[in-house]
Amino acid sequence: MNTAALIRLILRRDRVWQPLWILLVALFVTTTVATIGELLPTPEARLQYADEIVNNPVILLMQGPSYGDSLGAVAAQQRGAATAVFAALASVILLVKHTRSDEEQGRRELVGSAAVGRHAPLTAALIVVLAANAVLAVLIAVVCVSAGLPLAGSLAWGLMGASGGWVGAALAAVAVQVTQTARAAGAVAFTVWFAAYLVRGVSDVGGPGMEWLGWLMPQGWLLRARPFGGEQWWVFLLVAVFVAALIGVAYALSARRDIGAGLVPPRLGPAQAPNGLRGPLGLAWRLHRGMALAWIAGAAFIGAAVGLGGQAAIETFGQSGALDLWAARMGTGDPAEIFFRLVVYKLAMYSVSLYAIMTVLRLRGEQATELFLSHPVSRARWAVSHLLFAVAVPVAVLVVAGFGLGLGNGDFAGGLATTTFILPGIWVIAGIAVAAFGLFRRAGAVVGLTALALSIALEIGWEVGLVSDSLFMSSPFAHVHYSTLADRGPGTLLGLTLVAAAFTAVGLYGLRRRDLAL
Repeated sequence: MNTAALIRLILRRDRVWQPLWILLVALFVTTTVATIGELLPTPEARLQYADEIVNNPVILLMQGPSYGDSLGAVAAQQRGAATAVFAALASVILLVKHTRSDEEQGRRELVGSAAVGRHAPLTAALIVVLAANAVLAVLIAVVCVSAGLPLAGSLAWGLMGASGGWVGAALAAVAVQVTQTARAAGAVAFTVWFAAYLVRGVSDVGGPGMEWLGWLMPQGWLLRARPFGGEQWWVFLLVAVFVAALIGVAYALSARRDIGAGLVPPRLGPAQAPNGLRGPLGLAWRLHRGMALAWIAGAAFIGAAVGLGGQAAIETFGQSGALDLWAARMGTGDPAEIFFRLVVYKLAMYSVSLYAIMTVLRLRGEQATELFLSHPVSRARWAVSHLLFAVAVPVAVLVVAGFGLGLGNGDFAGGLATTTFILPGIWVIAGIAVAAFGLFRRAGAVVGLTALALSIALEIGWEVGLVSDSLFMSSPFAHVHYSTLADRGPGTLLGLTLVAAAFTAVGLYGLRRRDLAL
């Protein structure tokens, strides 16, 4: 009842977010195909890549196996899994936002006071999120075909990405019935999704004897769709059945719980708060510690995996001669070193920058803000307590990743230098997000993510020769880039740090002067 009206409401609320994440994922696919075409321009280079890189256990664990040596097959192997991950992340966030988060903030009771069915909010959220992933599938197919790739493989890649989002949305639909808070629902859905993805990775690393394990996980079905390598369309039927079953479970659980409550009650806390929670910094630590520790643990795992298992394979491929033209474009004569730095740089820049932006955006979503500021705590002090995590956690993540890289060859100083030089660029992006939050309120989230997207687009455009050096230098990451274009001296790093501090100061000044309508 009135589901159509709720769908229109969701589309109105997400008129920026929905198109933005779809376009960003499509841009990610476009730039991947262009980069692979530039990096591995010949069939011989792609075949050598498949022989020397794809069979590495680290690559199998993180990206999955390869099913061909064509341009499309290599691009899909490189970024197909990441496409599904990005779609799943966005789907979980949006599904939780329009269900459990609305219940937490009282919107569900307000909507329920009208002529709205009990399951209408869940139905509307599912329809919007599932349809958004369908649009993503079509857009990925269009951009791949526009790049000259075959239609069948392009469509399979699009469906692979959309299926990741559909599975994420279905998991989130169940999680919001079980848990009582939006944060817990998102954590449960993300944990289950990535745990299944890890099991899929173990099956690929284990070889033919462990292949059956991958077939037990929907993430394994996605990577066995084989885009551009003899597509297996029937795996998407498995995804459809799995998603339909989870949605059915979600509706059954929804009928059994009270609005605003979860089937599993939250654990009761202590009767008296510890001393550490009696200030803004202690509260910020309590709110951020889960995500911060998860990112640090992930950095340790990935850094150690690349350092112990992937570095030798990456360097071997770099010495094969397939990357000589690429190395010349980067301004160096050592393809092995530059390719290794490229892999580490991409992993660090994309993921840690996203963490910094997400941490800044938590300022807007903090529910206890007005209550907290009713005490003798200034806005600046409250905001700085959160922003410390946007500054300090990236340091911890990159330091841990750097030590992990050093495990492979014992060069811990070199590993730290490879990762930590990126920090000032990440701080500038976080500073832009802070300035946008302080000046533009709700538009701050869009500005921060757009700044990151533009920086990535400029970088990839420069790498393939579409962007000039001078234009690329407008990006903060150009000054900490892995190529010889960047002058990563103390003056450059200090200058970027000062720019980040200036953006942050502007944001704090704007926050002090505007209305507190977060």
